[in-house]
Amino acid sequence: MSNEQHENPLKNSDSGGESPVKNTAALLLESDLDCYLTINGDDQGQLDKNTPRRFFLSAGSHLINAITQDGLIEKEWVQASNDTEVAHLIYLAEEHAQAQVKLKEQKEELKEPLGIETWSVEQIQLEQITAATKVGLTKVFRDKPDTPELVVIPAGSYRMGEVSNKHKVTITHPFAVGRYPVTVAEWKRFVVSGETTYSPADNDWVGDNLPVTNVNFIHVQAYVRWLSTKTGKAYRLLSEAEWEYACRAGSVTEYYWGDALGKNNCNCQDSKSEWSCKRASPVGSFAPNAFGLHDMLGNVWEWVEDTWHGTYNGAPADGKAWSSDGAISTLSNQEWRVLRGGSWIIDPRDARSAVRFMSDQLSRNAYTGFRVARALS
Repeated sequence: MSNEQHENPLKNSDSGGESPVKNTAALLLESDLDCYLTINGDDQGQLDKNTPRRFFLSAGSHLINAITQDGLIEKEWVQASNDTEVAHLIYLAEEHAQAQVKLKEQKEELKEPLGIETWSVEQIQLEQITAATKVGLTKVFRDKPDTPELVVIPAGSYRMGEVSNKHKVTITHPFAVGRYPVTVAEWKRFVVSGETTYSPADNDWVGDNLPVTNVNFIHVQAYVRWLSTKTGKAYRLLSEAEWEYACRAGSVTEYYWGDALGKNNCNCQDSKSEWSCKRASPVGSFAPNAFGLHDMLGNVWEWVEDTWHGTYNGAPADGKAWSSDGAISTLSNQEWRVLRGGSWIIDPRDARSAVRFMSDQLSRNAYTGFRVARALS
């Protein structure tokens, strides 16, 4: 369609002259609500409510997309074009009204604690024991004497994200998660097994009980595959939604211990720990959250499974990883991945439960590690 036709699609049809292009037909579109249009992916601007617009299309099939101004309702269809004018009325108003009511209900629901956020610490721990018992495990367990210690996390709902922009997530199945980040000693066992030749740099730090660092996303995927083979269990990384659920452990505050950073609650800038801004700390050096997980905030950033998306719009609501249509790094043509939790050198505002960070999946450094998860069924 020419620029003249796009700016004033009614002009030629009202002139009494010939169709502007041979072998074209007119499509007359009208909507019962203001919306934005694209035709075959090309932006056609706004279609005003009850104000028809005529488009001249070549013979064949054309993909039409209409979306309300607030993005709540979207209609897409394939429109056939031949030698006769076709009129199409786009019905959006009724569905939009229903969606607005549902959105209002959701916002009201998100004003108050829900799901696990309403449980006491005692109830949380009871739910952990119940979930573990159902699959024949204890709340804290190892699959083998030399594999990471795991903690059972029960299913439940919570509000994910920053205080100003939360959304509901329902974790549909219990799962297990590493009690600590994977340690230097645990990675060394991977090297000794012969399944990897990669020995990460130790940053001139001494201690097998430190979290392993200098591992990128590809390295950690190799580690969880090895654990799966070694144990016969389905190890993996946490999804981003699972990570925040596990980190918060029912809390609704900025950190899982409260709204203030406080003293010696974790290892990050200004946390008053002996390691702050110096190096990573031995795992388990600080009090755990209500699930019994250590170092969920501070110490090392943790890789999760998800690809990076700038917002949660379209994110799974069932706790699964969001692994499609993520951002691509222009430097390495690799997918950006998500890091959570902050590190020993990070500003405390970036070591909060809701904070997320993007990283090239090939990146490795002295402040990034990971934690494992596994399915329970």
